[in-house]
Amino acid sequence: MPRQHQDVADKPFIVIWESTRACPLACLHCRAEAVPDRDPHELDTAAAKDLMDQVVAFGHPAPLFVITGGDPFQRPDLLELIAYGALSGIRVAVSPSGTPTLTPEWLLAVHEAGATGLSLSLDGSTAELHDGFRGVPGSTDGRSTPGTPPVCSA
Repeated sequence: MPRQHQDVADKPFIVIWESTRACPLACLHCRAEAVPDRDPHELDTAAAKDLMDQVVAFGHPAPLFVITGGDPFQRPDLLELIAYGALSGIRVAVSPSGTPTLTPEWLLAVHEAGATGLSLSLDGSTAELHDGFRGVPGSTDGRSTPGTPPVCSA
């Protein structure tokens, strides 16, 4: 993909949306102040699509739209939102947490839904350092049961 010049005085280059606080980890750096369950006050699917429409309204090229959290894989509408953004003309990236949901199946589903980027964190040079930073023993090797990605209905 060729690099596009964008004047950040005119519009943002990137929009990062913390789509949920839900995450089974307790990372030291978490801006979302993660909690185990989704908050009922999070944007619902319609409001999330409206947010994406606002990003599209910035014009071409639209800012990169990053869906993060907590763990965005905790949103049952994640694939629908990725597909909606891609069809709307924005570049969508996902920044999931290193939880058991981070499986090849989920990554393929995110790609097939239209995501153009993915960011992952490795927070230590050993499993012990990484797990200590993430606040959950075993987070490096995903010893919990992985989640199954929902089917994208978009």
